[in-house]
Amino acid sequence: MEIIKKLLLQLLLTIISIILISGLPELIINKDVSAYGDKIAVVFNEVLKMNEMIYFNQGKERLFLDDIWSPYFYSLTILFGALFIAFCAAQLLTWGTLMLPMYLRKIIKNVLTFLESLPDLLVFALVQMGIVLIYKKTGILVSNVAALGGDSRIYLVPIACLMILPFVYFYKMMILMTEEEMGKPYVETSLAKGMRRIYVLIVHVTRNTSEGIFHFSKSVLWFMISNLLLVEIIFNIHGITHYMYHDFRPEMLAACLILLVIPFFLIFAVFEWFIRRFTNRGELV
Repeated sequence: MEIIKKLLLQLLLTIISIILISGLPELIINKDVSAYGDKIAVVFNEVLKMNEMIYFNQGKERLFLDDIWSPYFYSLTILFGALFIAFCAAQLLTWGTLMLPMYLRKIIKNVLTFLESLPDLLVFALVQMGIVLIYKKTGILVSNVAALGGDSRIYLVPIACLMILPFVYFYKMMILMTEEEMGKPYVETSLAKGMRRIYVLIVHVTRNTSEGIFHFSKSVLWFMISNLLLVEIIFNIHGITHYMYHDFRPEMLAACLILLVIPFFLIFAVFEWFIRRFTNRGELV
């Protein structure tokens, strides 16, 4: 019951934070605190009555919830697919990397440090250029580089673009945390008892670093949500961010962000319960 109360409080604070942030343009433009408060009240009221919220499409008013669900689940598929692939690929490569000599690990970490400094737009452009180059050289179109119309769907390219930098962040953080964990006494003791290094790494060290990686993944998710807007604009994707940049009102921004955050919040809540229930740091089971 205590953890449920904590999670509900976190969800409430997250929604309040989104509403407060969505009204910041009013404060920045007008430099009027009372106008900012009035705008926050309007946004809060619109969010509470989301079933009545309207948006403007080519000058016409339409009910927000009547049109949002297909683009919403399309965006969730891209976002969740990119997060899942980035995390799983980083974890698998981390296990392999920790079996390498120290000098090779240093080279890999230096490469990751360089990659994480690359601008998002440069990464997206390189992916597009790579697909075009493959097509010119081989005649094989790996994927369309843009969606054609509102009903068109592309998945491979936007997921690939959205997962590259999160993969780099996860990979580097997992290596650093796993190396730190591998130096702890219980690891040395288990290796001295004859346990295989790969077994200790996968079963025990991974379990004991899972809590830190879990909390790190929350910041990665916010980074991905911010990049989702760029991805959907660049690739002409009719997703949920389409409503954010075509009707850039604070209430629309707040509604879209809340819809994006809630499913991931629920997923993270389940994982947090699982980690607390089944993870005992520093103990072997």
